[in-house]
Amino acid sequence: MARRCVCQICKAKGNTDTFYKVTDQNGKNKYYCNKEEYERFINDKLKRDNLFKFISEEVFEYDPGQIIPPVMVKSLNNLHTFYDYEVIQECFDECQSDIKYWLNAKNFSSEYHMVRYVMKIIESKINDVYKKWKLKQKQKAEEENNVLDFSIINEMEKVTPNSNSNNKGNILDFLDEEDI
Repeated sequence: MARRCVCQICKAKGNTDTFYKVTDQNGKNKYYCNKEEYERFINDKLKRDNLFKFISEEVFEYDPGQIIPPVMVKSLNNLHTFYDYEVIQECFDECQSDIKYWLNAKNFSSEYHMVRYVMKIIESKINDVYKKWKLKQKQKAEEENNVLDFSIINEMEKVTPNSNSNNKGNILDFLDEEDI
């Protein structure tokens, strides 16, 4: 008999027969609307973790275990309302040299001011990075949709004329006496 449950992501209500069930490491069952939504959630979480690790280790050059300032986390979450974490990470990657230069050149009075300065650099470049990323995604989708039909290619190989044939005619063979 199906029991009522709630999706862990979107909080939609349903029952245990129709929802996708995942058992966590503690043995507790968690339910999601469907498998695709769950996989998107896990993929998004992985991208977020990779972004935070990249910012911590590569951009700010923090020691392992040092936390990213909470204002940075909040700013990144605000950016994520529209931009994918992948886009944000590409933007940080493109702006990394500028960010490092300004972190060394300026003396910030607090970590808050440093984070706000870094985020202004990112916000000024993110639309350009987003356009490039969107174009890449479109090209990737077109490549996946354009699967070659090898039967057509094989037929073309059979139809191609043999250049060693004895019928080496020219255009005069096709013309009538009147056309000459």
